[in-house]
This record gives sequence, C-alpha cells and structure tokens, in this order.
Amino acid sequence: MFSFVFLALAIIGMVATQPPPPDASCFQPTTVTAEDCCKMPKPIDSAVMDKCKADNPRPGQMPAPGVPRTEGCCIMQCAMTETGGFVNNALNTDAIKKSIASTLGSDANFGSLVNGAVDSCARQIQNDPAYSVAPISSSPDRAGCSFIPQGFINCLYTALFKGCPASVWTESSDCQALKTKLDSGCPFFLLLGRGPRQ
Repeated sequence: MFSFVFLALAIIGMVATQPPPPDASCFQPTTVTAEDCCKMPKPIDSAVMDKCKADNPRPGQMPAPGVPRTEGCCIMQCAMTETGGFVNNALNTDAIKKSIASTLGSDANFGSLVNGAVDSCARQIQNDPAYSVAPISSSPDRAGCSFIPQGFINCLYTALFKGCPASVWTESSDCQALKTKLDSGCPFFLLLGRGPRQ
C-alpha cells in the first residue's frame, strides 16, 4: 500500500513540475491563423515530418484544455532525432542549425533570425527543469516522449513569428492579437487553425 501511495505521489509530482498546460483561453477560436499572418517556411524537411507522422499516429484521446500532459509530442521528438537535433535527451544546436540551413536558413526573410533563435530557445528549454521531467508514455508498447523537442520547436516558431519581417507579415489587428496570445503563454501550435479544436 505504501509503495502504491509513493508511486502515485511521484507521478503527481512529475505532472506538477512539467511544462504547464495551455490555459483554456488559448483554445478560443481565432479569425486568422499564424500562417495567414506570417509566411514562414517550415523548419523541418517535409519528408522527415511525413515519416515521423506515419510512425507516430496521434493518440485517440487528447488531454482537455488546461489538463497537464504526461509526455511531449512524439512526432517532434522523432523529427529532431532524425535530423540529429535531439541526441541523448539533449538538444544539439549545431545539428539543428545544419538541418534547417536548407529550409528556414535559406529563406531571405528568415535566414538572419535562425541562429539567434535556435541558441536562445535551446538555452531556455534546456535550462528549464520542467522540460526535463521524465515523460510517462500514453502507450505501454513504447517509452514516453520527451517534452524538450516540442518545447524547443514551439519556442523557435514563437520567436520567428514574433520577429516576422515586414515583407512577409500581414499587418492587422487580428494578427497582432495572435502575438498577444503568444505573449500570454499560449503555444504557437494553437495558432495554426481556426475555430474550436478537438
């Protein structure tokens, strides 16, 4: 009985110290998406993303808004591992910069922003103990997926979106409202679609 109580408290402790879940307000419908506001190339090669999506289907039940997740996104972990950007549970900034040199890095609008954003986000995520918490797999047939890759990619997109060059930015009050959502702590990924999320 004691060991069960101890395990339950340990799990509660892990969930409590992981990255905080998005506030329910982050799920409010928006009139525009991030892609409507800033024409940003994808940082990870589409062939790698397609492979990782196929290898890691979405779980049938996603946590409700505001509910802590027990693990990070397996698709992001797969993609960053495939490109050498996530090795031995740590970010490899040199490999990340090399892998996105042909995507974001080669874009005339974003190339100058990439290296600084990669370094800044890697420091932020690696130094935040909430991202290093041990994940709990939602499936018994595999290990849990780290919070670090998803946190890093979210930070990278957020930094690039907020610094979006005027040449590819759509100036409007709706687009400024998306920046405000990011400033309040909403994840970038919640800005990619309109309307209520399932």
